[in-house]
Amino acid sequence: MTNFDFEALLGLQLKDDKVIELLELRDMQVVYDFDRTHENLEDVYWAAAPKSGFQFRFDQEQKLDVVFLYIAASEGFEPVARDEVGIPLFETFDEARQALTQAGISLKESPDEKWWIKGDFGANTRHYEFRKDALFRVTLSSKAA
Repeated sequence: MTNFDFEALLGLQLKDDKVIELLELRDMQVVYDFDRTHENLEDVYWAAAPKSGFQFRFDQEQKLDVVFLYIAASEGFEPVARDEVGIPLFETFDEARQALTQAGISLKESPDEKWWIKGDFGANTRHYEFRKDALFRVTLSSKAA
């Protein structure tokens, strides 16, 4: 697999063959994160591939609801291979806004500074985060998330 369709994985069960294949390919461990503090928080499951630059979050029903793509190294993650992400990556906030607007994608953006923009793609969203005027991270989320 050289190109992962991360968006197509959203909504799949943790035990889906496609998810398991990727977990095994990248030697990813699944961590159960339960509500230790009794704050009525939902239990979630995490699977991280720090050397490959991405992380999955599964909801309490074990459905993949969020994918974090680390474009720049941070938080112990190496940058994701740009040719593996399967979605457009925009180098600047202005480039993202222009492309999403031209494509007729409904969007929200940070109110003052140009540090994030989020496009609504129907069943999911793409949240582009910028730091120092450069793309830093992309978060793919299912609408249920």
